Amino acid sequence: MIHGFRRAGAAGVALLCIAALAGCGGGDNPGPPAVSGEVKIGLLAPLTGGNTEAGRDAQRGAELASRLINTGEDWSGYSAGRIWGPAGHARLSIVTLDTKSDRQRAADGTSTLVNDDGVAGIVGAFGAEATLDASQRAERLQTPFLSGDAAFTALTERGLSWFFRAGPDAADYGGAFLSLLHNAEQPGQERRRVAVLYSNDATGTDLNSIIAEYGEEAGYQIVASAPYEPGDTDPTAAVGAIQTAAPDVVLVATASGAGERLGNAFQATGYTPPAVVVYGAPADAARLAAIPGFAGRVSRQVPWSLPITRANPLAAAVTERYQHDFGAAMTAEAATAFTAVAIYAQAIEDADSSARERIRSALVAIDLPGAATIMPWNGVRFDGTHQNTLSATAVEQDTDGTFAVVYPRDLATTSVNWPPPGSPAPTTLSSAGSGTRAASTGARNG
Repeated sequence: MIHGFRRAGAAGVALLCIAALAGCGGGDNPGPPAVSGEVKIGLLAPLTGGNTEAGRDAQRGAELASRLINTGEDWSGYSAGRIWGPAGHARLSIVTLDTKSDRQRAADGTSTLVNDDGVAGIVGAFGAEATLDASQRAERLQTPFLSGDAAFTALTERGLSWFFRAGPDAADYGGAFLSLLHNAEQPGQERRRVAVLYSNDATGTDLNSIIAEYGEEAGYQIVASAPYEPGDTDPTAAVGAIQTAAPDVVLVATASGAGERLGNAFQATGYTPPAVVVYGAPADAARLAAIPGFAGRVSRQVPWSLPITRANPLAAAVTERYQHDFGAAMTAEAATAFTAVAIYAQAIEDADSSARERIRSALVAIDLPGAATIMPWNGVRFDGTHQNTLSATAVEQDTDGTFAVVYPRDLATTSVNWPPPGSPAPTTLSSAGSGTRAASTGARNG
């Protein structure tokens, strides 16, 4: 994990981006660079339809990365990249295609980006099913496809040559959850009983299977496992099944936008679990934390955390620039898209080529230190399945209306605060009695 660095000012953000790229390879190519002109990277993101906030933020993150890489300049002690920046002859541009959260549109959009727009590589597609289909299409078109967000384990189990995942997979999230449970234990304390409330889709069932396997190996009792349909407007039955099992911790795998519906179901049953950990969109965790009685009980698993950025000068500078350019705090979706574009920029620099096969080979060999990314990772290095073995996750807990890092310990800003095992669950006011919907007070960070 990245920690222990001094903070950098926002004025040096472009210089830091170029310095990071220049220091990570590309030094073995003598003579003038072979890449010039416009180099396009395709972005598949849901700009309309469902999950539009994620799509908007991903587009912002990708465009910010290209902007900073293109406008970087020499910095004392570093030299600008041979290809990018004022000293280079190439410019990185982002071509965004709106998937509308539709897997067929994501696949067809991949063909459009490759055949019509001539992209050198693709980032996306923000959703397990869309990423499955789009990356399979990219495989047939022999075009690199880099995912920073989709954790579905099977994505890297298909033996594809052109697919790469920079972010953590579901096994990383499952392992982090169990590590969090272990870290929260006190000497002599009984182990917490766990229940899983999960969306009945690829992402939810994947996590449920991993927790069932890893939980047993780690000695944790999974007392209930209840699915709900992603489009179900009333998942009260699934919540009721969890309530009956009386767990100490509920791991909730949320479908996109399901946070409010689940919150309403908790309110309808009058049930507040002692502790909740959310696997899914950070905004859905914020909606659950806004339910009366849930304050301080909700944690969320994230691939990137804004509070952690203070430990990394590049991350701190980029998040400040993002806030300046877009008038909003950087999100996980923006950070993962930013990072994917930066990885492509480094691969093109290393390959000294915008040819797709050369870029693919450079991705296979890439080895970036953690300080060269804005993520809370040890770096970027792909294994034989093209999974980044240096990626990692973090866990944030709601504390006084904001989310603070509680895991991993070396990056934590506070300690996890859960009731002891066996503590009775408090009663949640019903939505009819309180008149408050789950999202009505959801103005929390995230």
